[in-house]
This record gives sequence, C-alpha cells and structure tokens, in this order.
Amino acid sequence: MKLLLTRITRSKSGQVARVDEILEADNILIGRGTDCKLYLPDPRVALRHATIRSEAAGKCSIEAEGGAIIIDGSVESAALLKAAQCIRVGPYQIDIVETPTSADLAITLELVEPLPDDSSATSIEQRRNLAQTGLSKRALSWALAGIVLLACLVWPVMHALDRGTLHDPQPKLTRAIMADATWEPGPLDSGHATFGRDCGQCHQTPFVQTKNDACESCHKTIGWHFPLDTPAAKALHDSVFSADESQGRCASCHRDHKGIHALKRQDSPICTDCHQDLKTRHPSVAFGNVTDLKTDHPTFKLSMLIPGKTGKDAVVRIPQSDKAQMVEKSNLKFPHDVHLSPKGVRSPTGKQQLECKNCHAPDETGTRFKPISMKEHCQDCHSLEFEPKATTRQVPHGNVADVVATVNEFYAQAALFGKSIDQAGPEPVRSGDRLSSGPIKSIGWVNQKSQAIVTEMMEKRTCFACHEITHTGKAEDKKWTIAPIAITDHWLPKARFAHNQHTTFECKKCHEVTQSKTSADIAIPDLANCKSCHSGNAIEKDKAVGTCETCHGFHVGGKGSGMPVVLPKIKIAAQVLAKK
Repeated sequence: MKLLLTRITRSKSGQVARVDEILEADNILIGRGTDCKLYLPDPRVALRHATIRSEAAGKCSIEAEGGAIIIDGSVESAALLKAAQCIRVGPYQIDIVETPTSADLAITLELVEPLPDDSSATSIEQRRNLAQTGLSKRALSWALAGIVLLACLVWPVMHALDRGTLHDPQPKLTRAIMADATWEPGPLDSGHATFGRDCGQCHQTPFVQTKNDACESCHKTIGWHFPLDTPAAKALHDSVFSADESQGRCASCHRDHKGIHALKRQDSPICTDCHQDLKTRHPSVAFGNVTDLKTDHPTFKLSMLIPGKTGKDAVVRIPQSDKAQMVEKSNLKFPHDVHLSPKGVRSPTGKQQLECKNCHAPDETGTRFKPISMKEHCQDCHSLEFEPKATTRQVPHGNVADVVATVNEFYAQAALFGKSIDQAGPEPVRSGDRLSSGPIKSIGWVNQKSQAIVTEMMEKRTCFACHEITHTGKAEDKKWTIAPIAITDHWLPKARFAHNQHTTFECKKCHEVTQSKTSADIAIPDLANCKSCHSGNAIEKDKAVGTCETCHGFHVGGKGSGMPVVLPKIKIAAQVLAKK
C-alpha cells in the first residue's frame, strides 16, 4: 500500500506549512512506538495506537490497536476509510482527502492539541536520579525480578498444580485476586463470562491445551460437521478430525480470550481452508472445491419430497441445473396464475385480490413460513359442502372414509325422519312415502343418493378440483384412489435464509409465479439470483458481502446450520374409497 502523507504545522502567527512524504507498507502502524510507520511522538498516543490496512477492491480501513480512535465524532474500533472523514488519534487529527492516482490513500496529519508550554520544564524539575533516593540499582533490580518471578510464575504454577483448588470453583469465584490472572491473554467471550474466573472449566489439565470434552460438557447437543450415519461418513470424519485431536479441536476455530464477540468466527477462511482443495485431499466426497460465492460456488441442490415415501427415501436432492427434473410432483393442483390474477378470484365475500402473504405466513422466527393447510388457507373459498340448500355441514378433509360416513349419515337421517332432499340424485323420499315404501326403499335411496354425491365430489368438483384422483373398478362398483400429497416446505435444508432480512424486496423479485399454471413449477431462486445482490468475499459496490458463514453453519443441527427437511413419519398410503 502506498500512502501519501501531508504533515501540517502552524506557526504562532498562523502561517501553515505542508510537507509531503510517501509511506509504503502492507499495513501502516500508527503510534508512539519506534516500530510505527506513522510515528506520533506524544505521550497521549499509545505505543501501537491503530493500523491502516489495504482491503479488496482498492479500499482501505483503519482498526484500533492499543488506543481509541474517534471517527467523525464517534468512537469506533474499525471502519472503512473514505474521503472527507475526520479521525482523531490522541491529540492528532487525520483528514482523509481525495486520493491521487499515484497512491492508494491520501491523508493530512496535524497536531491540534499540543502539550502546554511549561510541560517540559515541569518534567525536568520533577526528575530525580536513583542515587538521590539512596537505593542500589542492582539490589532494586534483583528485588523486582524476584517479585515478578514469584507473582507471575511460582504462585500461578503452584495454584495450577493444586488440583483441589483447580477443580473447586466456588472458592475461586469469591477471591478478589486470582493467582493465574497474570496469565490471562485477553478478555473472554461474553458467553463465557459467567465462569470467567474459574479457569478449570475449560483448562481441565494444567499446561495442556483445552480438549473437546471440556467444550462438550456444556455444549452437549452440538453436532459435528456432517452426519455420521454411514461407514463412509465415519471414515471421512476420522480422516479429517483425527481421534487424538491433533486436528479438528473445537479451540482450533473457536479461540477464546480474543474479545467479547470473537469466539464465533464468520470469515470465509474458516470454510475455504479445507474446501478450497477438498476434492484433492478427499476424492471420495461428492463436493467440488469451493473458494468464493462469486467464482466457483456450485449450483444449488434442492431437496424435494417424494409422494408416498417415508424416512430418508422421502427426499431426493436434485441440482437446479438439471432442468428436466426440476418438477415438483406434489400431486396437488394449484395454478398460481389463477390465484394471483389481477382481476381477483371469487370468494364467499365477492371478488378478492390475493397476494403471496395470504397463504405464505412467516413462522414465529420470521425466517421461514408456516406450512400450508386446507383449514387455514383454502377452505374459506374451497368449501367442502355437499348439500348447501339443505344443510351447512361439510365433509371432513383428509380421510376418505370419514367423507363417505358423513354423506351416508346425512342421507340416512333424511330418510329416517322423512326430510325432503331435492338437490341431486334419484327421487327423494317424502314424508308421506316413507312408511308405505318400507325400509328397503329407504336404504336403496340412501345408497343411491350418497353414491351420486360422492361421485360428483370425486370426479367433477370439490376433491377433484385440487387432488389427483384415479377411478378404478367397474362403473357400477365405484372406487377411487387419491394420490398422496407431498408439499416441500424446505428446499435448501443445508443452508439458512432469513426472509425477515429481505422484506425490503417484493416476493416476485426472487419468486416469479404470476404466470405459473401448474403446481409442478418450482420457483426457488437459483445461484445467479443470489449473486445479483450478494458479492463474494470481497466488497463490491451496491452488493452485500456473501461469505460462507452468510448462508452456512459448521455444526449439523446447530442454530446456524439451516433447517432440516421434515420427513414423513408414517407411510402416506393411497386412500381407497370403496362402495359401501
């Protein structure tokens, strides 16, 4: 990185002098230390105060190291640099100016709060040499060295080797001074703050690095990187995460004592360090090498439910590039173009203009959607009535035997009490005819009437409108088979996508279904759609950074690993309606 630095000094009369110089380094350290490229000789500046770094796409950033930085009046720990920013580093003011083509960054530096004029004199008057104190330099040096040795080495080692103290956290939590506090390399993550004074929670064996057992003693439900459900998966796991923990330690990625929010890594190298040459090191895996969303991310694979299957056999994964198989076989009839017509759809309350949110309601987390159900989303318009002029009763949804029983019960009751039914089918039984005709005629009328109504529902309206129904048997012996339904709710279970973070966009930007005439159409966005808004690891104008951690988690079943497919627990058998 090439930095154009302009030092500004002002005389007592107010005249301004400017001196330009070029600083070149990968990272430019700012501070009072002699190793700092941008040297600021003032006691109010830390030895290593801040660092200017070169980022991707020609950008530069500044990050605080040992002191605070104030950017445009606000205390910040890190920020991208841009023109017109004003940065305070102690008593110095740094202004970001327009950068010429010959440099990567241009700044001006000025001391705006100099020390008082008498500070040097005061400092000289207060100086005393060691001889004036009556102390021996050699004796004092040995004494101080002994104190440091006892306090920072002997006492902590004795404390660590005292296993009773190490594994009894209660006494340690009440002490004001901890023996091993001098060894603490930095602040703990906020999640570990509750036992921060009990080092033995994680460091169970003195002078031995933290083992996975210590992590799993609290994180009992954490999953590994992939399911260990086959011998091949277990063999691959053992080759990547060796049993002796020389590889694959939790602490290899989750390094504590790095700050209150540093325990969870979100940078791409946490994934690409292995996946950039995964196929080379493990040829048996089905995944290819991946380094960046923008350059070499594979096409998405959709997980689709198969009607009538259960368990793992109920899901098939198909790449979106395979257009021939990009068909949802849900066995449900649903034309989006009809329901989203700008002219509206008929409903009991008149014409209604439907939107995506009428059926797709966010779940409690706001990240996904609740499952579609007949009762909640369809039945208001698609009534299950069968004799609307005679009764408000509807047949139950979901069980064909219950449908038949409901219809039979209604017409049997009508025959029993002589109720006139004139809506469809054979001639009804009148109250004056019931006794003279006898029970045989009544039973025949009930069977004929029920058969006619159920036939109409199965072959012309109601059930037939939404379900795939196959007619079997002879014409006089009616039977129907209703195809099992399998509606896929989670198409990308290996990833996570928070819909509540994308509410600024209309649904059709990613899901264009207004022209879809069949439920077989799949409207899940592809990789190109995601790339239109997300860059890869590097920063791009008008795009959100898309690292691996943006969509993927490491631990299977963990909070950020995605949403697994809900598998059918019982076999969805074809329902057969037979003539009673």
